[in-house]
Amino acid sequence: MDEYLKTLLEQIRCKKARPYIRQELQDHIEDQIAENMHAGMDRERAEKEAVRDMGDPVETGISLDRIHKPQIAWKLLVMVILLSVAGILTHIMIARHINEGDASVSGRYVIHVMVGIAVMIFLYFLDYTLLARFSKVIAVILLAMCLLTLYFGCKVNGMRYFIIIGGGSVSIPALMLFYVPIYGGVIYQYHGSGYTGLLKAIVWMVIPVVLVLRMPAMMTAGLMLISMLVMLTIAIQKDWFVVQKKKAMGGLWEIFMVMPAAVFLMMYLGNAFAPYQKARIQAVFSNSGDVSYLTATLRSLLTVNKFAGNSGVDVTEMLPAYNADYILVYLSSVYGMLAAILICCILAVLILTVFHTAMRQKNQLGMMMGCGCE
Repeated sequence: MDEYLKTLLEQIRCKKARPYIRQELQDHIEDQIAENMHAGMDRERAEKEAVRDMGDPVETGISLDRIHKPQIAWKLLVMVILLSVAGILTHIMIARHINEGDASVSGRYVIHVMVGIAVMIFLYFLDYTLLARFSKVIAVILLAMCLLTLYFGCKVNGMRYFIIIGGGSVSIPALMLFYVPIYGGVIYQYHGSGYTGLLKAIVWMVIPVVLVLRMPAMMTAGLMLISMLVMLTIAIQKDWFVVQKKKAMGGLWEIFMVMPAAVFLMMYLGNAFAPYQKARIQAVFSNSGDVSYLTATLRSLLTVNKFAGNSGVDVTEMLPAYNADYILVYLSSVYGMLAAILICCILAVLILTVFHTAMRQKNQLGMMMGCGCE
């Protein structure tokens, strides 16, 4: 009984409510034990039957968690908002530097960030148990949007995989990242099942990765696959599936990570890739030649940077997306390496804080969906 109540109470985020819930449930179990003993059972069997009649502790705890709302983590929420504001100010400074004091071109970026903050706050206050309840429906909608976009997607800046909503374009590969936390709710629906449930969870993982690969968006697909593999591994470790844990986890990673890497290596050594594909792969590890021009440029810029202050090199004429993909290079060139290091440290603290908060969460559904948001 004690172990049952401990597991159940861990699912309830509101700590103040736990003692009252424990007392109420314990009284109910004791009453049921007395009835079972009156029916002729001994104490040990009567207790086991009473606990069994209560149902799965995780499911029961999550149901009670919907009623007892937790307190809001204001510090974490404010930290994210402050970092978003810092990003806006950084973008405005870049725009002023490039456009001789005119920061009007940052207007669109500011709008996007503000919309992102609004969506984040909305999702933060939204009860994730509601998302989990309709996780399969949401997942199917996302998969349908992805599939339709493959054949009927709109083209924006030469890329086809967009949909138009209210006059604005939405990138489907970026939207599919929302599938990852939703996958946590999908896994939860197979809680307590065996290998059949595990196989179904794997199918829900593979389908979106294949669709995103077809776009093609290899980085997004790879990120989704690794994230969902980690989530499924955590679910197996937490006994969500009635399987042999070590074999299941080992087989899972072997099938989806080791075997693809081996096939990729054999294809590369066997000249199965087109010449331009091999050139792109070589560019990642090479320091010379036309295919590694961007890598060489980045390294040359970093070697002339100062610890603090402007390096004197005009990065904007040498790098594409200097205000997006390579913004750290831009900041270190204009303001010095110290500025880039400080930003990396702040982001690292935020990531570690969020990850620590998610993993420390005793509510298993919240922990799983929190890991998906990482």
